[in-house]
Amino acid sequence: MSFNERILNDLLTKCSCKYKDSTKRDILGALSYFKDLLPKSDRYAYPTGIVKELVCLSGTIPVNFRNAVYNIPVQIFLSDTHPYEAPIAYVRPTPEMSINVSETVDSSGRVRLPCLTEWNHQNSDLYMLLNLMTIKFSEQTPLFSKPARNPAMASASTGTINRPYAASSTPPYPTDTRSSFPVTPPYPTASVMSYPAPYPATNTNPYYPMPTAHAYNPMKSASNPSMSQATARVSYPDDTIKPEHYRMSLISAVQDKIRKKFKDMCDEKLAEIDSLKRVNYDLESSQVNLNTLIKEAENECLNIQSLTDELRKKTNELNESLKQMKHRDNTSEEDAVVTPTPLYRQMLQLYAEEMAIQDLLFFLSEGFTHKTIGTDNFLQQIRYLSRKQFYLRATLNKAREQAALPL
Repeated sequence: MSFNERILNDLLTKCSCKYKDSTKRDILGALSYFKDLLPKSDRYAYPTGIVKELVCLSGTIPVNFRNAVYNIPVQIFLSDTHPYEAPIAYVRPTPEMSINVSETVDSSGRVRLPCLTEWNHQNSDLYMLLNLMTIKFSEQTPLFSKPARNPAMASASTGTINRPYAASSTPPYPTDTRSSFPVTPPYPTASVMSYPAPYPATNTNPYYPMPTAHAYNPMKSASNPSMSQATARVSYPDDTIKPEHYRMSLISAVQDKIRKKFKDMCDEKLAEIDSLKRVNYDLESSQVNLNTLIKEAENECLNIQSLTDELRKKTNELNESLKQMKHRDNTSEEDAVVTPTPLYRQMLQLYAEEMAIQDLLFFLSEGFTHKTIGTDNFLQQIRYLSRKQFYLRATLNKAREQAALPL
């Protein structure tokens, strides 16, 4: 177990997580791709007023916005029942930043995504959430750099703005181009409104143009059918909004809404596909390791089986030998050990005699120590036995050379 895993285990124990293994696996999978996030414990206050100590992933995630990479500070709070409960994601602006309120991020900085509202522990994980956040933030940045308050940075005459981050290799956060104090006229003017003025000043007719239709005459309409058709037609001025315009505007609004919903679904599914690919890669690598372990276990089983068969065979041979030994009544010590050749029998005899002389020398030294044997007798026996032991060892070495055995 690595150092980070030990720290993470202590953190999960401190926050009383119920599903430690699943939570640890999910966190390590996300941290392997988002290196700038660090796990820690932090207090979180729920809307109900309950305050809990939760595991929190704090740091930055890289977001590519308008061909520039920005590090967006975020915090991901994990409940004690993670991954069976959706995490809580926030963007944390620094004092130099302001939140760009949108459908994805509210005014408090909380992230609102479909994958959070539709969280499923079987198909959702932290990597998918962070990946989807980078996709959404690349479309619409959640943070803006606050405009500089130093008057030396902006010139009213030229309209040029000097950026304080121009010399830095990391681009600043996007600036909010929206005016802080929008100037709205009290009444719409002709230059602002796209609709025509109700009373044009250049019109020679002092009245508003009315539809050009003849008065209805039942006698004429009955006698002249073309006149009745002309009566039914109503002509509109060129600058009047017609029903077709409302229809086209409604169709365009519905199409934009469908496109946006479709794009959100596509982004979410792409993040899920990316997460599933990563899980598939981990499963395939684990499968290779598991197959290797299975093959090693099978080889070990075969080896154990062969050793078991050999042991069983040797046990049967030993039992047969014991049965034969029981049936032999008059069996001498010499017949108990069977040698393949006379040379090996001679070597066995020489080795046995040498061991006997070794034991005899030991008992002689014990008797001399306890003064049960005299000095002259002790020295005489020691000299005789040593000479005989030397002869036996020399003969045994010569026999081993003859049998091509190591000395």
